[in-house]
Amino acid sequence: MDVRLSWDLFIIVFFAVIIAYSFIIGKNRTIKVIISTYLAILTADGLGNLFEQYLLPTIPSLKGDAGDQALVLMKIIVFIIVIVLVTVKGGFSVNVLANKSLSTNMMATLIFGVLNAGLIVSTILAFISGFSFVNGFYGFMSTTSLYSESDFVRLMIDNYNVWFALPAIAFTGVSIAEMSDAGIPE
Repeated sequence: MDVRLSWDLFIIVFFAVIIAYSFIIGKNRTIKVIISTYLAILTADGLGNLFEQYLLPTIPSLKGDAGDQALVLMKIIVFIIVIVLVTVKGGFSVNVLANKSLSTNMMATLIFGVLNAGLIVSTILAFISGFSFVNGFYGFMSTTSLYSESDFVRLMIDNYNVWFALPAIAFTGVSIAEMSDAGIPE
């Protein structure tokens, strides 16, 4: 069996792992991970921009590509740490679709799992590409072999705004539907 390792395969496996993990932790904790991911995106981007502005210029060994790599690595590490900390230790809980059928809850878990995977993968790729939420795109992704060799990488980067917006839209939609079902005025 000849398996060719590629970024496409990596993205497929990453999606599968996150979706499987979503079924393990359940829909409510998956939504908590999504909310934590939004906080982590802003934290990693803000700290990364501060790192780039104030610390990188003072370290001579981190000029040019080495500095870009350090910045990307720092953003990804902060991103992951904040997701874990806020998800595990965050002082909030989510409880949606509590009185729905098993099939509805399973479908919601699948949908939120896919959206969570898309948000996390596209954010990591956006950080690799040099994207900043505060400063905009200053990237180099389209010139790298990663972007040109992988259809999935291109799909995730080119549609980052969709992956960024869909989890919030889905959560808002579910919340509004629950308010309507409960008879709460909107």
